[in-house]
Amino acid sequence: MRRIEYKFLHWGPFVTHYNMLPEELKSLSALQDGQGFQSGLAGHLKDEYELDSNVVSNIINPYVQSYLLGLYDYRQVKLSNKYKLVNSWVNYQRKYEFNPPHTHDDDLSFVIYLSVPDGLEEECKTSVSNSPGPGCIVFDFNMPSADSYNKLFLQTHAHLPKPGDMFIFPAQLPHWVYPFKATEGERVSVSGNIRLINEKKK
Repeated sequence: MRRIEYKFLHWGPFVTHYNMLPEELKSLSALQDGQGFQSGLAGHLKDEYELDSNVVSNIINPYVQSYLLGLYDYRQVKLSNKYKLVNSWVNYQRKYEFNPPHTHDDDLSFVIYLSVPDGLEEECKTSVSNSPGPGCIVFDFNMPSADSYNKLFLQTHAHLPKPGDMFIFPAQLPHWVYPFKATEGERVSVSGNIRLINEKKK
């Protein structure tokens, strides 16, 4: 059968997935936890702490620049020539803890995975469920949920993280994290919110 080539129309939220360098993860892991940050977050987690946003910003800057360049390729519109990391924090997720569906403030958000407990991948693979497995992060485009739509739209993206994974995504994109119940240890992630700044050129 003759293959007919096509062009794909880019659609929906622009989400990028990166693999950070080991030395970058080491620098993030070495950051000292600040004050408790639970009051500003949606997660049902015991340990969530502020981080030094200036240091975090220096580490993630190449990835944010990559995202902004990619966003131009995606939309052909330059939305920003500068940004500010408004806040950043670290999450220590243990079994039975979870992040419910939520969005973030400002324009962009990111999540970086520093460590994932041994056994989580196996728990995810052996989970008896039609939904994404334990410990997965899920991004939801929030399209109508009727079956007729689900057949034609890729509505969600789920990912079981590995150390070094980084996602940058629109802050208003709904996302959540499923709990794990059989695996001991901590799933450690660093997140933050980014504000895009448009400065008029003189």
